[in-house]
Amino acid sequence: MSRTRTRTRTRQRRPIILLRPVPRETPLHRVWAGTKVLSAAALSVAVSFAPSWTGLGILLAVLVVGVLVARIPRGVVPTIPWWVFAVLAVGLVLNAAGGGLAAYVRTILLGVGLLVLASLVGWTTRLSDLVDALPVLFAPLRLLRLPVDEWVTVCALALRMLPTVRAEMRVLFAARKVRGRPGIRNPAGWWQEVADSVGAVVSVSMRQVRDLGDALSVRGPRSATRPPLRLRLGDVLTVLVVAGACTAITVWG
Repeated sequence: MSRTRTRTRTRQRRPIILLRPVPRETPLHRVWAGTKVLSAAALSVAVSFAPSWTGLGILLAVLVVGVLVARIPRGVVPTIPWWVFAVLAVGLVLNAAGGGLAAYVRTILLGVGLLVLASLVGWTTRLSDLVDALPVLFAPLRLLRLPVDEWVTVCALALRMLPTVRAEMRVLFAARKVRGRPGIRNPAGWWQEVADSVGAVVSVSMRQVRDLGDALSVRGPRSATRPPLRLRLGDVLTVLVVAGACTAITVWG
């Protein structure tokens, strides 16, 4: 009976998945990646400078509309460990005793809102679209004579290597499950396990990066032809909604 409960609990546990888009054909998915990144940055700055209940309510309304438009399923939300709720509960008790309960709750809501906002961009944006948007987003920095091309190349390679690192971590965790997890009785053993896992992922990733660098060296520099930037109706509506939300947060927040 206990084994059945353990298996059911393990099967229902959803891992944290970053930068993996939800396969949908919705208006929010068709919005240009740069528009979503700039909109998320504007909302984050506006609500961070005015973290009032009104500002948090406006942010919540924008997130609800975005999740409904993008048709994000419930299964993409990861399983939150119990110790996170325990830490939040301890902080809640301490702030309630010290008279800072309202500020503490607003801080927690602000962090959750910004996390959902960043996740919404990741759920509706492919990595290839985000990489293509980087040169346009960094273009104003050329006026300051900054090495924009080098920054774009580094960011593009880092984003394209994320799926590889994620796949290697999945293989590593699967191998640990097959091998069996020995009991870790002290914090030193736990940190040793984390160090071994990180070291394995880094070693495999370095080999992948070396192979990628050799391939780029053999191919040589090439001029990448990107499709022309075309803003659609969804981009205009997104900008209008975010601009209205930021104005309302600034005025009424």
